[in-house]
Amino acid sequence: DSDGEVVKAVSCDIQLGTSVLDAYMLPDGEKRIGMTGVSLALGYTDKWFSNRTKRQSKWLESLHSMGYDGSQKPLSVIQSFNGRFNTPVNREAALATISVRDFTKVVTFEGTALRNLKAIVLMAAFMETGVDNMLDLAFSGKSVEFILEKIVHYTKWTYEELEEVLAYNREE
Repeated sequence: DSDGEVVKAVSCDIQLGTSVLDAYMLPDGEKRIGMTGVSLALGYTDKWFSNRTKRQSKWLESLHSMGYDGSQKPLSVIQSFNGRFNTPVNREAALATISVRDFTKVVTFEGTALRNLKAIVLMAAFMETGVDNMLDLAFSGKSVEFILEKIVHYTKWTYEELEEVLAYNREE
């Protein structure tokens, strides 16, 4: 978890149909996702994700086995933009956030193990966008070798871990 230091960040809201994903960029360029946005994007109440990660559970164990880090970083927003119009958005101080990689793992777990339809739709939308952006880079002569690092990372989900996720799904 966080060391308690509040980091200043710029925020932007991304409209996801009936919910909004709150995204943040830190001074070092790192991008993070708000825990409230994670909850809402997956169709839950605003405190769902925060509550799920506060206590040990089979759900959290499964995420950790997939490489979920769980590192939360409190942020203080110094400038906000809405993803559609770049207009200021009001924010409270010290928002809890998770990494983009952890967000990806939560969405993937929710979609594959729990068959959460909102997670499946997000995976499809993000994948199509990612493939399109990767092809834009490739056709403009830029390297897309970064995708290999992602493949190596996600290949670390062994067959046994996949079976564990499927077993969890059967138990639920």
